[in-house]
Amino acid sequence: MPRKPPPKKRSAALEKYHAKRDFTKTSEPVTGKASDDKRLFVVQEHHARSHHFDFRLEMDGTLASWAVPKGIPEDTEAKRLAVHVEDHPIDYADFEGEIPKGNYGAGHVAIWDKGSWEPLDRNWRKAYEKGKFEFTLNGDRLSGAYVLVRMKEEPNWLMRKIEKDHLPLPDLEKETPAFVSPQLAKVVPSVPSGKEWLHEIKLDGYRLIAVRKKGTVHLFTRTGLDWTDRFPRVAENLVKLKGGDFILDGEAVVYDNKGRTSFGALQEALKTPNKNDIVFVAFDILHSDGTNLRPLPLVERLKHLAKRIPSETGDIRVSKTWPGADGPSLFKEAVKLGLEGIISKKANGRYYEGLRRDWMKSKSRPRQEFVICGFSPPKNSCPAFGALVLGSFDGGKLIPRGKVGTGFSDEKRHELLKRMKKLGTKEQPFPFPEKHITWIEPTLVAEIEFAELTSDGSIRQGSFISLREDKAAGDVHLDAIQKATTDADDLTVMNITISHPERVVFPDDGITKLEVARFYERVGELMLPYVRNRPLAIIRAPDGIGGQVFFQKSFKAHVPDHVHTKTLDDGTEIFFVKDVKGIISLAQFGMVEIHPWGAAFPNLDKPDQLIWDLDPDSAVPWKEILGAAFLLRDFLAKRGLETVVKTSGGKGLHVILPLKRVHEWEVMKPFSKAVASAIAEYNPKRFIVTASKQKRTGKIYIDWLRNGKGATCVVPWGLRGRATAPVSTPVNWADLAEVVQTGFHINEPFSLPEDWKNTKPQSVTKTCLKEFLK
Repeated sequence: MPRKPPPKKRSAALEKYHAKRDFTKTSEPVTGKASDDKRLFVVQEHHARSHHFDFRLEMDGTLASWAVPKGIPEDTEAKRLAVHVEDHPIDYADFEGEIPKGNYGAGHVAIWDKGSWEPLDRNWRKAYEKGKFEFTLNGDRLSGAYVLVRMKEEPNWLMRKIEKDHLPLPDLEKETPAFVSPQLAKVVPSVPSGKEWLHEIKLDGYRLIAVRKKGTVHLFTRTGLDWTDRFPRVAENLVKLKGGDFILDGEAVVYDNKGRTSFGALQEALKTPNKNDIVFVAFDILHSDGTNLRPLPLVERLKHLAKRIPSETGDIRVSKTWPGADGPSLFKEAVKLGLEGIISKKANGRYYEGLRRDWMKSKSRPRQEFVICGFSPPKNSCPAFGALVLGSFDGGKLIPRGKVGTGFSDEKRHELLKRMKKLGTKEQPFPFPEKHITWIEPTLVAEIEFAELTSDGSIRQGSFISLREDKAAGDVHLDAIQKATTDADDLTVMNITISHPERVVFPDDGITKLEVARFYERVGELMLPYVRNRPLAIIRAPDGIGGQVFFQKSFKAHVPDHVHTKTLDDGTEIFFVKDVKGIISLAQFGMVEIHPWGAAFPNLDKPDQLIWDLDPDSAVPWKEILGAAFLLRDFLAKRGLETVVKTSGGKGLHVILPLKRVHEWEVMKPFSKAVASAIAEYNPKRFIVTASKQKRTGKIYIDWLRNGKGATCVVPWGLRGRATAPVSTPVNWADLAEVVQTGFHINEPFSLPEDWKNTKPQSVTKTCLKEFLK
């Protein structure tokens, strides 16, 4: 609850902080005591008038603070403006919640990272005063060395992550050994190289977390299932290791006669009584003798691991590592030997439990898990079944990914059929072109190798490898990057080089710049009729949607390839594209969203469409939004005007009226407003046509302002710069009732709905105009 500050004298260092706040109206902390043993740091994501991150370091009893608009740098290439603001009390490090409107910094505050920091210079206070201050961070997300450099004058500083040898090691805490959610690797388009990396061969087995406590070993899958009874010999061998308690991260594998790990061979070995062929390969140690080692840099953890397991051979062995410069050559050798790929890890990175941070996977061939959703009847000589129908969970729903009918032995087919029959269901998870499919509960996970993904996201030339019982079906998502290269300059889309292809655009979903470009390639031909030869506005997110975002309507310099510019008669500078390559070039330039005008060349004064954007308040149920769209459709249909509909990629829907280029904007804009007003009159408590947010509570705003010269709206099949990477997707009116409010997302297959195939430009009759424009 908001409270009054204590009447006692406050710290002089906090005078500016207190002067800016009324503590009877905000629940922000007033004071706070210094932490006992560590220097505290915190990063808070702040959804204020301008979204930014607040970076705070504990110094002399307060939190020195900087506002970082583009987010804290997480690699050495990034440079971030950091605006020095007033000191905050120590207790602010625990503050999360809403700063009420009308107060300084109004908006939501959430802790993004927290931990401890250490200066790199003994005379760090003097260095700080001079304006160049180096330090290390040890947090849940951030670790390593950083520098803050004052620019010409306060309050602007520059923040960078830097490479430093022999960094001071973080303080380690005592703990009881228990299961730890394993760190995960992110699939990348090009092999990392440089001295900051270490590389390993990607193993083909079961990932296991081995916990030894008081002489007893338990083996856990990556989801926390206890599989000790499946690997009894591995557990016995781990019990024999010297020393006390530990937590190891590794993989249970079987090597073939060429020294390659084989998941199929592992599956067969698990069926044998003694399981003698199974080897445990450890690649990390997370705990040793009662001490949590996860905050240590990887190179230090590997030293601890070598004391426990010194050998790269034997039933319990340590994984071999290669230095950073060897990454490209190691990957080429992995491809040559038919291995799955390599794993690259930041040498100075801490262990991030359950996160895809600092570990990268370079795949040598397309291979990943899919959910088994059903099976087709047997054909010809195939026993048991013909093919498995596959899917993946993307955007919160099951998406079809095609079929796989090879890679099975007869014995495996019968085993699978027996398991699938027990999971039969009448519920079909997604539309599918074939009949006579037996659908099953989507719980079984299969690993599939394939040649490539088709344009609609289905696998081609797939081959079954095995079931994966260590991964939950709900965790199966499509890897958009299927195969890595050793040279980032080789990464092109439609012959356009994508710079920084690994840069993450959607941080919550791990979607990269390369994936965005490939998405626009995939939907480009569908989208082209709605962007070709018409002025465009784009939303750019060069550092991802969590960083600074730009709304751009023109190019004054550095025009991307295949993008054309023009100066209109009134002096307006615009740009446009003529083909899909132009769209890809804009994606290379950092475009996330594309918004075309409602009119095309040669006559920008005469629209070829009208759009009504049904934009609901968050309290409005989805059924009401659907009802509003149908009401608007039927209202116009009674006047001989046929519309199409698409999701907005947000909370609402867009109803679109294709037009013949007959009337100018000065006629059609008032017409669009009059239609919106007529709909609103049906139920003024439900609809509103004014843009005032204060009056929109509990209502649907019928936004007619998308119509007018220079006004824009997100393009059909256009990506939105929001979490989950939603797509503004055309649908059939007949299918609209089945659409959920979360809509469609980047990894789904897209096609042209029948309603949109059959659209014909229409003229608004004089009679209709007279009805509304009196």
